[in-house]
Amino acid sequence: MTVAIRGRDRVAVASAGRSWAIPLARHGRHLELECLETLNELEALRDVWQGLETRCPEPFGYFQSFDWCLSWCRVFLAPEKTDVRARVYVLWDGADCVMIWPMMTRRISPAITLLVPLTAPMNQYSTLLYDPAHFDRDAGRAVLDEIRRDRGLDAVCLDHVPQSALLADILQGQGVSPEEGQQSSILDLSAITDWESHHRALPKKQRLQRNSRRNRLEKLGALDYRVYPAGSPEYADNIDRCIALKQAWLRDTGRLGRDVFDPRFAAFLRGLGTKANEGDDGVYLHVLTLDGSPIAMEIGMRFRDDYYCFLGAIDLAYQKHSPGKVQMESAQRWAIETGIRRFDFLNDPSAYKSSWTNATEPLTAFYVPLTSLGRLYCHHWMAGLRPHVRSIYHRFGAQIRARLLSAVGAVQRLLGRHGGSMVLVLCCIP
Repeated sequence: MTVAIRGRDRVAVASAGRSWAIPLARHGRHLELECLETLNELEALRDVWQGLETRCPEPFGYFQSFDWCLSWCRVFLAPEKTDVRARVYVLWDGADCVMIWPMMTRRISPAITLLVPLTAPMNQYSTLLYDPAHFDRDAGRAVLDEIRRDRGLDAVCLDHVPQSALLADILQGQGVSPEEGQQSSILDLSAITDWESHHRALPKKQRLQRNSRRNRLEKLGALDYRVYPAGSPEYADNIDRCIALKQAWLRDTGRLGRDVFDPRFAAFLRGLGTKANEGDDGVYLHVLTLDGSPIAMEIGMRFRDDYYCFLGAIDLAYQKHSPGKVQMESAQRWAIETGIRRFDFLNDPSAYKSSWTNATEPLTAFYVPLTSLGRLYCHHWMAGLRPHVRSIYHRFGAQIRARLLSAVGAVQRLLGRHGGSMVLVLCCIP
């Protein structure tokens, strides 16, 4: 994208009263920070955005990729939806894009507006894309300083920031963080050459357990395993089934999963990965069937030879036979055979993951207040009461959680989305 083309775009944008651009002087360089808000502006950034993806040296960047972010925007950023608005920050060094930080504003009450990652809470990591030759911590701090000057924001709230990411360095010492951190569980496949040797190297007890699960299912009927890429008829045809299985599990275990129940969620998943990607990058639907009927499914994303287990689901009628673990074993075999480097289970802190992984990535959260109301929200709710409420909630059994969520839903419907502080608290418990 040339400077001249960018200039014409900014004139049109300015006349529409949406985006803005300001100069930044850094060590003799004259940079320009742009904030893009409209879908058309973001679509026009495609080549620049995808080019920056290839130059960014960090892992964990899929949830800031063009495909993920724009697929979400096309479905969820309806013009009439005023409580969410894109704020994609783009830093230019002349004609070169050196940073993209996909964010959005979210009004969680009439009085509080947050800046959060674009697509939150669906995004599983919070990072930014950058060119390491032209962007560093100091430049990131300068960008953050400009964002702080936005009088329409009360706080910047980021969950699941990898501690190894440049963004964590930029935000170090900014705002507050919860006392307890999280971590992602990862199977590092970089030293594994083939499935057979990996399987033989497992502890004997694990091998026997995995073989026993598969044998029990095979006694019930014919097992088959398929992997369908996004854009294929089989992928599109099975999305609704996968979501329905996940919804049933969420209800049964008393977990929230608001996005999974959003009627737009299926359209979002169908739109992911349908554009041409480099190599084998893309979105895949894994399906384990018993006599032709799906009993375990998983939607995952391959990005720069990393694989992210985004959404898994099982048929509860077969829960005692552990179909999800049989599917997981098949998915890991597929990953090894197709050259994937890291198999990422993401940040859900489930105990079972320890036997399926060999590495972790520490994560942290940053809640940066910009106003007095934002300070109250960040210090006393996000980093204070909320983690304790969540911890207490997850100590309850599945049946108690299911009843509580049913009551929460009733209160939310009664009071409405902005029905006061009680709705805010109830929305944030899980």
